[in-house]
Amino acid sequence: MKRLVSIILTILVISNGAPIVSFATTEPPAILAETAVVIDAKTGQVLYDKNMNQQKEPASTTKTLTALLALENLDLNKIVTIDAETPFTEGSRIYLLEGENVTVEQLLYALLTESANDAAVALAKEIAGSVPAFAEMMNKKAVELGAESTHFINPNGLHEEGHLSTAYDLAVIAKEAMKNETFRELIMTYRYVMPATNMQETRYLYNTNRLIYDEKTKVVVNGERRSAKYEGVTGIKTGYTSHAGGCLISGAKRGDTELIAVVLKSTDLGRFADSIALLDYAFENYKSVKALDAGTVLGEIPVKRGMERKVQVVALGDAFTTLPIEASDSVVNTKIILDNKVQAPIAKGQKVGVVEIYEGDQLVGTVDAVTASDIPEGGILSIIGLSDETAKVIERFFAAILIFIVLMFAAYVVLKRRQIRRRKLRRLERSSRYMSQGDQPRYDERWRY
Repeated sequence: MKRLVSIILTILVISNGAPIVSFATTEPPAILAETAVVIDAKTGQVLYDKNMNQQKEPASTTKTLTALLALENLDLNKIVTIDAETPFTEGSRIYLLEGENVTVEQLLYALLTESANDAAVALAKEIAGSVPAFAEMMNKKAVELGAESTHFINPNGLHEEGHLSTAYDLAVIAKEAMKNETFRELIMTYRYVMPATNMQETRYLYNTNRLIYDEKTKVVVNGERRSAKYEGVTGIKTGYTSHAGGCLISGAKRGDTELIAVVLKSTDLGRFADSIALLDYAFENYKSVKALDAGTVLGEIPVKRGMERKVQVVALGDAFTTLPIEASDSVVNTKIILDNKVQAPIAKGQKVGVVEIYEGDQLVGTVDAVTASDIPEGGILSIIGLSDETAKVIERFFAAILIFIVLMFAAYVVLKRRQIRRRKLRRLERSSRYMSQGDQPRYDERWRY
């Protein structure tokens, strides 16, 4: 009976603003990491929590946010000239040299494959001018994304007092980064050939994330020796220092279900074993269900003072919810809430409502309802609720009537002139006849006596 209830029901509780789905059908795994979390990458729902809000050193998982800011602020083809200080960055690096010219794209590959600390510094300085200024950008962005327990001091995760984050915050940051297709491509690159620069020969960079490629290394997952390579892996970023221990943000996708797992303060190989165990657990117990497709037409709403009287409304994006693996998709339903009317001018993509996503009676998420087209402000007749198209029809109608009246008047004038001309001709004819008879009147036989 207990198993039946766990399959059918989904209970949501709130932890640090994150919904947590409970009632899994199998027991959570035992892991080495001191803190960890698994979230649904589409909905953000927390599927597993082990001290997820406890601050820890994130090591090179920090570079997830560094890469995101670089992708948002720099052109991939931009040339970066390395300054005098960057080559002295400690830890993992690609040994950049002062005066070396490299592209932003090359630095990003170095950052996310080889986990190069010097590449992180080069990107930070190119974006913000200095590492402290870039750290301010990082912390501002983290708060915007909802990672409120994060405080970064550098762009690479090297040990510094106060450089801290949480498993949950890193999952939130990764969730945002995974919306960027270039980021996805970078983190899934196993081997990158960095072309020769003005100062160095060709370099070969290899990804540090064993989940992507390593079939030889064996890790122990729930007492079973398994390959480190993981089915359906989507990335994301490793991290390791003596202070932080083994850290890993990992991602995987199967069908419509995509997950993000974070483990902090594990061991070198333990971070991979922990991540595999957590991803297995989440896939075994939960699934993402699409409730609504992006672009779904939601209806029309009236437009005040517009060239058109109504505007079509569509769903801004796909909407998903998370269910226990054996729960029926039929428990998912939607409720459309739209504004009563909007006033022109209206921009395409303007928010005019929401679609609420429910699991039974429980609200679990929303997606914006937006306008499907631009509606400029209408002409003077729009004041009384007429669209410009209707106004044009009316204008054409009255124009046609006016033309008809003008034509009828012109025809009348022509006809009248003809009548007048005929009368004049008849009078002239009569006058001519009288004159031909010597001005003597002629009498009709009828007037004889």
